[in-house]
Amino acid sequence: MQVKQLILAVAATLAAGSVLAAPVTPAQIGSARAAGTLQETWISGASAPTFNIFRGFELGCDANSVALFSNSSSDSNVRPGSLGNYAAYACTRGGVVSVVYHTVFDGSLNAYAPHVSGTQLQRLRRLDQANCQVATGAFPGHVNYKSCTLVNPVATPDGAINKPAGGFSDVEASLFGLDVSSAGTEAEAYVGQTFGVAVSLPLYRALQAAQGLTANDLPANAPNISSAQYTSIIAASSGYQTDWSPLLGDAGAGKAIYLERRVASSGTQASSNAHFLKSPCTDGVLAGLAPAGAADSVPGSFVVTEHSGSGNVKGALTTRGTNGQFAIGVLSLENNWRTDSEANQGYRYVKLDGVHPEAGTFDGNSNGTADGIEFARETAINGDYGFHVEMRSFVANTADAFGAQLIPEITSALGNPVNCSDVPRGLTLNPLGGSICSSAATPGELQVTAKGTRFGNNCAPQQLFF
Repeated sequence: MQVKQLILAVAATLAAGSVLAAPVTPAQIGSARAAGTLQETWISGASAPTFNIFRGFELGCDANSVALFSNSSSDSNVRPGSLGNYAAYACTRGGVVSVVYHTVFDGSLNAYAPHVSGTQLQRLRRLDQANCQVATGAFPGHVNYKSCTLVNPVATPDGAINKPAGGFSDVEASLFGLDVSSAGTEAEAYVGQTFGVAVSLPLYRALQAAQGLTANDLPANAPNISSAQYTSIIAASSGYQTDWSPLLGDAGAGKAIYLERRVASSGTQASSNAHFLKSPCTDGVLAGLAPAGAADSVPGSFVVTEHSGSGNVKGALTTRGTNGQFAIGVLSLENNWRTDSEANQGYRYVKLDGVHPEAGTFDGNSNGTADGIEFARETAINGDYGFHVEMRSFVANTADAFGAQLIPEITSALGNPVNCSDVPRGLTLNPLGGSICSSAATPGELQVTAKGTRFGNNCAPQQLFF
């Protein structure tokens, strides 16, 4: 696998040297379509690994040829993963114009749902007809297009691909109650995803005060929430849903609980259900608890909102905090409040069972806090932090040829990268994937590969090997 990725990287480099590449334009995409040379596919599913999926697509692109498209109207949220629920990436690959539409609305379930239940998804309209505008901000080295229009291609065909080729999920299909064996091929992505419990900034400070901690944002001074406490907040019909007094004492009396969760189709939500509620991991009466949903809201004390994307959760936590409200939810550690837009950065991660997902030992330079903050995986790699799940890829039997080729290429790039430093924040490599990337906690050496695995079963306990 490592050799394969090296070959791909060399091929991309040679292509870049022989083609005078520049960011692909909508007009070029239209011309390639008319000429019958356009490579085009559609990926759906998890929002958490969006940036990493983009990087996997970009690996095969000619240098300087990538353009990003989204239906966002913002000029500032220009990085993949901050473009909203509908995006597309275009480039030339060996001089051939290539487009990948990427839909992450409603999350991981939609890697599978179009192929097992006929769910119809939206995507960006074919890019030469999507009326996109050039954004004034741009992800470095790329051109960004904003305000592109959407289409449901099944209901309103636009001449582009009308069904996803497959996609990526934070968790296996069985955690959504699905058997996808007759619809396509599900495979381990050999990538782990670290999740964290995030809270609005006023709640973070109140928890610090209640626990006698210094009011700053360093992981060492983060307040703690136990798994039992969080389970008691998010389980349906729980006694911890009146106000915040069980965690804050008098300071929490009368303060409403705002639970900013994801929709049921989200892999983040499925990960939360499996980790905290043991659902649907266990059988028997009360063995697996049901998650609280919007229908369980009680105005003035417990308000549950179900969000379609991680960006919506971050925005809600920020807005609640601006209003002085105490809100809580789950986010993947790919999300970093320090680098988010102002509208999305009013949240902080708490310790879970005494361990912070951003804690670190070595930064390779000085005193050992930067590595944990920058990469948010050291405690998960070492087996100290448990909220860490293993991802899946899926290729449908009905996939187009480009998608059937590209999804495994992206999967390989995710789990077995050419450059270990390309593994982004919050992600780990599974030791079963064969990567040479290090798991050693050594000064100056980047930790990337986890020391254990769940063997592809996110209901199973993790086993450490080294």
